[in-house]
Amino acid sequence: MTDSPLHLRRLAALAVLVAAAGLVVASDTLHGRLADAVAWGEALIARAPAAGMAAFVVLSALSAMFAFFSSGLLSPVAISAWGTLGTLGLLWLGWLLGGAVTYAVGRFLGRSAAALFVDDATLALWEARVTSRAHVSHVLLFQLAMPSEILGYVLGLVRYSFGTYMAVLAVSEIPYALAVVYLGESFLAGNAATFVLIGTAVVATTAALYYVVRRRLT
Repeated sequence: MTDSPLHLRRLAALAVLVAAAGLVVASDTLHGRLADAVAWGEALIARAPAAGMAAFVVLSALSAMFAFFSSGLLSPVAISAWGTLGTLGLLWLGWLLGGAVTYAVGRFLGRSAAALFVDDATLALWEARVTSRAHVSHVLLFQLAMPSEILGYVLGLVRYSFGTYMAVLAVSEIPYALAVVYLGESFLAGNAATFVLIGTAVVATTAALYYVVRRRLT
């Protein structure tokens, strides 16, 4: 599969990010400075709670549409402002909205529009492997293993059932939302070991699922 180097680079970048963030959490000085920034963000949200909530949902939706943006970086601020369950719900809602938009772009605007967000070669590769009649279990596996922004565009292009896609997305995003929230909690608590353990588990699980997908498609 020609897109595997791209996916491997993303996994490698995520592993490096987890390691670097773990070092920050372990450093009293660096963690303290970032904790001050979190407190500043929480105070800002407290001035306009509704606007802050809406902004977080929108940013979460954007993270489901663009590979280079992650709402997980904002999770410590969100947890401080709305708690664990509130952040989990808002993050999940934002990701669902973003997934719905990616599907709509693929289905109603077509390949040229989708190619503005995802490399055209990657779209063509997955479009050839995912059909409108793909079994729900295969779509679920793909969604768990692939970068989240790709599958929505592809399923829109092949006119896959929107309801089935949204159901798959709703289920598949739960473990990742939980991971983001627990990472945020570990960061706030200054628990570097837990932070690195959760981050490593996410990278390893994603890599293993992608390996399974590659074997099924080759």
